[in-house]
Amino acid sequence: MLLACLGWLNFACAQQQAAPSVSAGGLLFGDFYAVPSHHSAQGDGAAGLVVRRGYLTFNARYSENWFGRLRFELNQSGEFETYDFEVSTKDLYVGGNIGRQKLLIGLSPTPTFDLIESIWGARYLARTPMDLHGVASRDTGVALKGPINESGTFGYRVMWGSKINIGSESDDQPKLMAAISWKPAPNWILDFYTDHEGRDGPADRTTIQGFAGYQTKELAWGIQYSNQDRENDKPLELASTFIRSLLKEKVILIGRIDRLFEPSPKADNISYLPYDPTSKATTLFAGVEFQTSPHFFFTPNIVYTRYDENDEGYRPKSDLHLRLTLFLDFE
Repeated sequence: MLLACLGWLNFACAQQQAAPSVSAGGLLFGDFYAVPSHHSAQGDGAAGLVVRRGYLTFNARYSENWFGRLRFELNQSGEFETYDFEVSTKDLYVGGNIGRQKLLIGLSPTPTFDLIESIWGARYLARTPMDLHGVASRDTGVALKGPINESGTFGYRVMWGSKINIGSESDDQPKLMAAISWKPAPNWILDFYTDHEGRDGPADRTTIQGFAGYQTKELAWGIQYSNQDRENDKPLELASTFIRSLLKEKVILIGRIDRLFEPSPKADNISYLPYDPTSKATTLFAGVEFQTSPHFFFTPNIVYTRYDENDEGYRPKSDLHLRLTLFLDFE
């Protein structure tokens, strides 16, 4: 499919006269961390330095309306005090601007939480909640987005994900995704999202999600509710709210609270922030970001998770992560 898409794009670009160009960039972030309290024996008392993500990105501009991206991802295994590196493909797509619409073909971000992540703006501290608890952030297929009305106050995002599995974060099951957003005022947005993923056996997954957000240069705020029905399995159900506020020039206060209404289905398999698989939980993320330059931030932060009493009448030990997160950006 990708070869056919590339051939089609090359044909389209051949009809344009603008010279193609390629640019490269990257980013890197990780933590000095200590874990004074954790529900698992492996995490309790762990400490070290971890590189959570590294990106090497190549952006191609074929013409005024046609473009492409190839991005490689580097990360460590995600286990405490284990420092093996892995490299995978993060993005691999070609795209075009068709009037006011944008088309992507290949491995690209899903509409599940792309909007939420852009307003959250602190991916280097923590993934958005659905991403954190196991919903794929990429898929290989066809995506289309754009405005619905002339003023652009209503917009849509749709994607069909195929069975083709490229990269470590893409689904390997067919999936239909769709979202509609409304901007009632310049700095406000309301978003409703749904998807359906067909899987083998009685394990299909259907997601509904609502999000409200506000964003200016000084303040970003958001709240979401997400529920993924997993048929015979317990659902992934959560709510989350966050705030990013400019305290003074180049100093930003960041806070977020996530609530799991059911135990995390990914649980102890979550890289860097594993959860107890038996209990509902509430997690606090809090930090202060210092921007020493346009390309380098450092952020002292904590991640604290308190568990509910589980079905066996036992409340797991709370998780406390103390981190100094470093972020280098040349994207």
